[in-house]
Order: sequence, then structure tokens, then C-alpha cells
Amino acid sequence: MEPGARKKPAKPTTGDASPRRTRVDRDSVLVALGELVRREVDLDALLAQVIDTVTRAMDADRGTFYLVDRARGELFSKAAHLPELREIRLKVGQGIAGHVARTGEAINLSHTEGDPRFYGAIDRATNYATRSMLCVPVLDRAGEILGVLQLLNKKGAAFDDDDEALLRALASQVAMLVESTSLYGQLRAPTGGPLRYRFNGVVGGGARMRRVYDLVTRAAGTDATVLITGETGTGKGLIARAIHYNSPRAGRPFVAVDCASLPATLIENELFGHERGAYTGADQRSVGKFEAADGGTVFLDELGEVPLTLQSKLLRVLQDREFERVGGRKTLKVDVRILAATNRNLEDMVARQRFREDLYYRLRVLSLAMPPLRERGPEDLEQLAYHFLAGFAQRHNKPVVRLAPAALARLHAHSWPGNIRELENCIEGAVVLSAGDAIEAADLPLPADSREPPPAGRKAGRGGADLARLSWNEMEKLYIESVLAAHDGNRSGAARAMGIGRATLLRKIKALKIRA
Repeated sequence: MEPGARKKPAKPTTGDASPRRTRVDRDSVLVALGELVRREVDLDALLAQVIDTVTRAMDADRGTFYLVDRARGELFSKAAHLPELREIRLKVGQGIAGHVARTGEAINLSHTEGDPRFYGAIDRATNYATRSMLCVPVLDRAGEILGVLQLLNKKGAAFDDDDEALLRALASQVAMLVESTSLYGQLRAPTGGPLRYRFNGVVGGGARMRRVYDLVTRAAGTDATVLITGETGTGKGLIARAIHYNSPRAGRPFVAVDCASLPATLIENELFGHERGAYTGADQRSVGKFEAADGGTVFLDELGEVPLTLQSKLLRVLQDREFERVGGRKTLKVDVRILAATNRNLEDMVARQRFREDLYYRLRVLSLAMPPLRERGPEDLEQLAYHFLAGFAQRHNKPVVRLAPAALARLHAHSWPGNIRELENCIEGAVVLSAGDAIEAADLPLPADSREPPPAGRKAGRGGADLARLSWNEMEKLYIESVLAAHDGNRSGAARAMGIGRATLLRKIKALKIRA
């Protein structure tokens, strides 16, 4: 028997450790964690909830979730009950957690005194006395150790076999949860740098994204209206969700409205609802998005598509939080926060009298600009690529775990006009086409000219127009024409490549007067 290992106690027949209690605890843990991971919450908050919930379910005094930093050969505490320390770092093999990270075996100590593997420096630094300990590895689907779950000092007793079995089961579920977040792709990326992420689903730690994270954090704690701008496919919707789910309204509805996907005649009905008999076919009352979101957040995506005739009613909601349903006379009051996003230049639309000036200024109480992928730096691109690779490899049951050097070089050479959505579609296609454990350059469904970096002062489109001299609409028109040509005029295929809906593409073709 190893030093400090406890004899197996007789399994209890009554009390808190009964099989029924174990099943209930496990189910409650999984429900709580599963609900969190579906939200774009701050990942530190997610992992803190992981350790809090597991520790309570196991009747332990303290818990720690370590992640393995393979590049440095270390473990670091990512969520822990450590009021005395900001972080614990251990070498792989150091202490009980380090031993578990190196060997992959679980350790259950009824007492730590005299065990040569126990690392007492942490107790001395925290002025804490560790008496008993249960520590198990957290393994990903490939069987690699991505972290360690550690519990200290079970209340009133030592950890028993049922506790160990439950913690092993919970560790496998925690691994699945981590694999479904943006953190997992970054753990897999062989960048050798520090792990940088902020919100679940939002990947990247470059200077441009750090400014975005700072603004999201500042905005989330308020009730201010936020206008999110940026090119198509830059992640505006994810940022809107991150603001909501890290705000005091997180427990209330988040209702998204894609204004570009709705015909102009239906947007008013979608937003405000209608009364019975408001128009032919309205045989019952319908609740609109603002009413459905009462107490929560309404996210108006592609706000620039809202007709000018409807903007005054939208302004009233922003100013007074009141409206009438279509065909109704009763004024309804709602308590909603409004977030909006657009890829259009609203200032230009105001100047051309296509967007109300008063509505524009009412919307941009806080303004947040999402950077295009080409401006986010090579580290962000690689982290995003590995984030998508991890998810699609699991979805399509493929053994792909890495990107070959030539594939990475080709990704870095591409200019990504479709931004993150284009990268996501590219990686999914490459995962499907891959024949081994690595994505090769030939697997990437990219245009042939993406093998070489774009030259400085590159010309674009018909007539060789200088990109720097084009307006936004001219740039968008040239881009759509190029993608349509690459897909032989197939509008559905072009829409998928651009990461937008076919209806949205058709409206853009009409608005920009594209011959397609």
C-alpha cells in the first residue's frame, strides 16, 4: 500500500454517501454546468462554477481545477478556493496534483502526513492544513491529460470509493465541457505562449481583442445601449451574447432579431407583435420580440437593414421603452436592454438620409468596433483555427489533431475577406477532407492565390481599382462579384462561403445592383 493511502472502508448503507445521493449530486452538477457552457459567459466564471459545484456535491472543504500547460511542463490553478493565493503553479510531477498529471492515476489519501509525494509548501503559504485529499486526472477524448481535479478535506470523514468513482465520472464530464468551450482549442494550439481567452466562444488574445474584452467587461455591468460595428463574420453576435450573459440580466431572455433576414414588411410585426385582426390572416394576438424579452436583452443584428419608416418607432422604444402592437391602441411598457450590430457605415447612411440621425446617436451610447480577422495578428488566427479544428473533429468523428506547417503558412497567407466565418467554414471543409491526424495545405478549400501573401498596394476587381480609394459599398460589391464568380454564379454556394444567408445575399445583390 502506498504511503498515506487509506484502507477501503465498508460502503455505507445510509447517510449522505448513499448511491441515490450520488446519482442526484451527479445529475445536479451536470445540469448546472451544461447550462453555463451554453452561454457566452466569462470562462473564469465558468470554471469557478465547475469547481464550486463539484466541491459542494462531494462535501469537500476546498477544491482546485488545474490545467496542464504542456509548453512549460507545468500545472496552474485555473479555478480554486484560494483566498490566500492568486494562483498555484506546479511542475508536472510535483506534489499530488503533479503526480496525477504525470501518471494519469487517481490518488485518494485519507491523511497526507508522511506521504513523500505531498508538497507542503502550498499549505505553508496559505496557512491551511490539508488532512485528506482526492485527486483525479481530467482526460480529453484522445486520452491526453488536460487537467486535474483536486478536493481537500471531506467534511466529517475521509473520501471513500464512492467519492472516487463519482469524481472520476465528474472529471470526464468536466473534460467534455472544457472541450466544448473556446478554451480547448487554445489548449491544443502549439503556440508555446500563455493561454489567452476571455469569454466562452470568443477566441484570441491580441491587442485588438484585448481592447474589445475590456469594453465588453465595462459595458456588461451597465444597462447602456451598445452599438457593435464591424465587417460581416467578425463575431458581433458572440460579443452581444457575452455582454448579456455577463450582465445583471443574464438570467432573463436574450432575444436576437436578424433584421437582414426579414422582409421589410415583416420587421415591425416581428419586433412589436400584432393584435388579432390587425391584417388579413391575423387570427390571434402575437407577442413581438420586445415583449418576449421583457427583463432581458434584445439584440438587433444588421440594424442598418431596418426601413426608414420603422426607425421612428424603434427610437421611441429606445427613449421611452414603450410601443403599441401592430393594429393595437394599448401602450405597452417593457424593461429591456438594447444591443445592436451592423456591418454598414451608419454615419454615411445618416448623411445620405437613409438612417435617422437621432436614432443613430441614441444607439451609440457605447460603441464597440470588432476588428477584421486580417488585423488580429497570426496568434489569434492560429488559436481560432485550432478552436474550430477541435470542434469539427469531434462533430465529424475524425482523428485530426493538428495543422501541418504548410497548412498554417497557407492560412496566414490568405486575406480572409469573409473573416471568422470564412475561417470556420474553411477548417470544417479541411477536417472533412483530411486523411490522417493532420490537416495538410491541400486539404484547405481556399482559392489558389491564397498560397501567396497579397502584394502591397494590391489592385482589386474590374478596372484594377486601388482598394484604398474604394468606398465600403464598392468594396462589398467587388467582394460579392468575386465570390459569385468563384462559385460559377451559384448564389447558395457563394452565400455559404461568405458566411451569410442566401436571402441576405440576394438583398445585397439587389441593393448594390450586381449583375449575377
